[in-house]
Amino acid sequence: MNTKRSRLIALVVAALAVVVVLVWVFSAGRPDEGDEEDQVTATTPSLSHSSNGDVIVTLSGAQQGNIGLKTAALAPLTRVREVTAYGVVLDPAPLAALDAQLVAARATLDASQAEYTRARLLHSAQQNISLKDLQTAQAKFQSDQAQFNLQSQRLADQWGGVIAALTPAARAGMIAALIKRTAAIIRVAVPPGQSLANAPARAEISVLGYPRPLAAQSIWYAPAVDPNFQGQSFMLRVAAQDFPLPPGSAVTARLASSAAAERGVVVPSAAVVRTGEAAFAYVQTAPTSFERRAIPMRDSVPAGWFVNAGFAAGDRVVVTGAQALLSEEFKSEIQVKD
Repeated sequence: MNTKRSRLIALVVAALAVVVVLVWVFSAGRPDEGDEEDQVTATTPSLSHSSNGDVIVTLSGAQQGNIGLKTAALAPLTRVREVTAYGVVLDPAPLAALDAQLVAARATLDASQAEYTRARLLHSAQQNISLKDLQTAQAKFQSDQAQFNLQSQRLADQWGGVIAALTPAARAGMIAALIKRTAAIIRVAVPPGQSLANAPARAEISVLGYPRPLAAQSIWYAPAVDPNFQGQSFMLRVAAQDFPLPPGSAVTARLASSAAAERGVVVPSAAVVRTGEAAFAYVQTAPTSFERRAIPMRDSVPAGWFVNAGFAAGDRVVVTGAQALLSEEFKSEIQVKD
C-alpha cells in the first residue's frame, strides 16, 4: 500500500516539474515590459538643428511606419489680404439734420455775400453808402462764412470727407435714399490688433436678418474711432436689394485691401502642432529628416493657415503623425538630458 502511495506522489511531483519547465520555457520566449521599453528606447529618433536653429528629427522608414506618418505637398496661394470688421447700419436722421443746417447756412452766406459785394461796389463808386454800412455788410458776410465753414467741418468730422465733398444736390439725393431705406451708410470697425495698411478696395457686407450679402458702393475712413470697438474704422455706402436696411442692424463686413496681392502657401490644419502658445509644422527635408518650423497663427483660411515666409510651395509637411513626431522629439530630449 505504501509502495503505491509513493509511486502516486512521485508521478504528481514529476507532472508539476514538467509544468514548471513548460511555463519557464514559454515565459523566456516572450519580451517582458522591460524589453518593450528597451525596444522603444532603441527606436527613439535622433535630433539635430538646422542653420537657423530649427529642430530636425531623424526617423527611419520603419519608425515612420510605426507612427503612421504621412506627408502632403503645400499648395501655393495668391490672395488679397482681407479682414473681418463689425458694425451697424447708421441712422440717417442726424445726417439729414446736419445737411439742413448746412443748406440754411449756405443760403444765408450767399445772401450776405451778395449784399457785401453790392455795398463794396456802391462805396467804390462813391454812391450813397457809407463806410460804416460797408463794414457792417462785410462783418455779416465774414460771420456767415465762418458759420458755414463750421457746419461743413461738423459734417466732415461726423460723416467723413467723402460725404462732405458731395455737391448739395448729390448729398440731398443720397439722404433721400437713406431715409427711404433704399440705401444705407454703415460704420464698421476692425478688431483691435488687426488693420489694413490701405483703404479697402472692396467689401462684402452681411446684414443681420438680410437675405443676401451686399457690395459696398464706396468706402472711406471713418472720421473718428468707434468707442465701442476701438479698432480701425471705415464707412461703407450700400444700396438695398429689394429689402429695406433699417438703422441699428448688426453688420459683418469682409474688407479686401487695395494693396498688392500676397503670395504664400496654405499649411493644412492637420499639419499644425502646438507647444505652449507657439505653433509648428514638420517639413520633410530628406527621406528620414523632418524639420520643425514655426507658423505665425495670424491668417486663417478655410483649409488651414496662410503663411508667406518659412514655407514654400511643394514643401512636404507631416499631416498624419505630426503630434506623435512631436512626442518622440520631446521624449528624445528628455533621454538626452538624463
